[in-house]
Amino acid sequence: MKHKFTTMIMALAAMGALATQANAVTFDFQSNGSNVNLGNTSTFTVGGFSLTASGFLTAGGPTALYAKNLGAGETGLGLAIDPSGQNEVTTNDFIQLTLPTTPPSNFTMVLLASVQSGEQALVYFQPLSSPGTLVGATLIGTITNADGSVTIPAIYQTGFIDITAGAANVLLESATISTPDSGSAVALLGIALAGIEGVRRVLRARRA
Repeated sequence: MKHKFTTMIMALAAMGALATQANAVTFDFQSNGSNVNLGNTSTFTVGGFSLTASGFLTAGGPTALYAKNLGAGETGLGLAIDPSGQNEVTTNDFIQLTLPTTPPSNFTMVLLASVQSGEQALVYFQPLSSPGTLVGATLIGTITNADGSVTIPAIYQTGFIDITAGAANVLLESATISTPDSGSAVALLGIALAGIEGVRRVLRARRA
């Protein structure tokens, strides 16, 4: 019988673990318009969560964001100052994402699109004390010659995530955050906790 109670506790504990799992919310940066200049700063809201992006020159000073949507591989957030006219991020500028989101959530990754042969995307972390600059920033990811994603480490959840080009020009296709399931997860966690407490009471009664 002891083994059965142990199995029940393990099963209920697993339910509690499932209850803490998160859902993903993805910003595709087209919610404020497509193929349009968004100005220096734009806040994107998806599923009740907001993420603010800003455009800056690497030499210093603000510049305008551009929401580009020209089909597969050519859709994402860029900058209007791109001298090629493609409205993408170049080596002379960068996009800055402000963390945490509103309300606060775990930032899990950024996905870079339109990173083609001869192009390179660089992803940096910058503390809150240094907005609008790449000076002193920490490089946390590089993508070369292929679209891909960069996962943001837990230690970089408060501050700025900066995206620039290491070569040619690139787009920030999307950004993903990890959010708790406020409905079913809470209910499942409650059931798990109640079940574990019930098992504990039975065990105490048997010992008496």
